[in-house]
Amino acid sequence: MIERNIYQDGSLVVTKCSGEVTAEELIKSEYWMVDNFGGVIKPGFSQIFDALDADTDAITENEIHRVAQINLNHGNERGSFSMAILAVKPYPLALAKLHKLLSVAAHIRVEIFSDSEAAYKWLGVQQPADSC
Repeated sequence: MIERNIYQDGSLVVTKCSGEVTAEELIKSEYWMVDNFGGVIKPGFSQIFDALDADTDAITENEIHRVAQINLNHGNERGSFSMAILAVKPYPLALAKLHKLLSVAAHIRVEIFSDSEAAYKWLGVQQPADSC
């Protein structure tokens, strides 16, 4: 399951994955972000992508390439943004590393963290009281 909250007037997106996450969910989530950019989500936004409680075993490397391709195709109109991925389990961590590598071409700054405090610090934003 993927849940999302928008904070700071659209400057911060917190996405939390839990349980079994499918590629279809990731792709739908990606298109939601694209469709809501410039409205709900502001240019230059920051994102926390929390996969600490996610089971991503059903997601393949090719599907992560598809997500990165969506980013690349829509990257020029969106501009750069920063994403902090929270992941510690081996497979979500491997997918996060692949996403980080593929995101460079889309001008997305990606770093991977094991705790939210360090992720928020890297993004330079205050952690909302009701977030992960």
